[in-house]
Amino acid sequence: MDTVKKINVNNFKIEKNILSFNNSMVQISNISQVGVASPPKKPFNGTVIAAIVFGLLMSMIAPALQMVGVILVLGGIGYIILYISSNSNEDIYLNISLNSGGVYSIICKDKDFLKEVMQVIEYCINNHYNQIVSIDFNECNISNSPIISGNNNKVSL
Repeated sequence: MDTVKKINVNNFKIEKNILSFNNSMVQISNISQVGVASPPKKPFNGTVIAAIVFGLLMSMIAPALQMVGVILVLGGIGYIILYISSNSNEDIYLNISLNSGGVYSIICKDKDFLKEVMQVIEYCINNHYNQIVSIDFNECNISNSPIISGNNNKVSL
């Protein structure tokens, strides 16, 4: 499988041995790893710098190719701007890795909340928790958590 699926979750539930969210279900025993991390940075394509330099040289040396040189320079600058903006993402992911090699990455902005979710999943894996746990990633809210903190066994960060 070896694929990463980035998802926004609005109805994440843990019931007995099943994680369910959106239109998917994962058997807890198929989870090999759960972690909280920033998304990996995309690699920078070094040939963009060469294209910018080549475009500058073309526009200065060969007047007939000046327009092509300007297009190369502008394209290179555009790539650099897109690269910087795509790597400045502040989201944090809860990465659920499966035995098959697939990874579900759930987006959230609160790292502490994701660590709490990770503890709940760990508890459910180790203790076969039989209650339904509902997790709202948008509101950073866990209902019916087996980890007691907060009021009435409801965790809000």
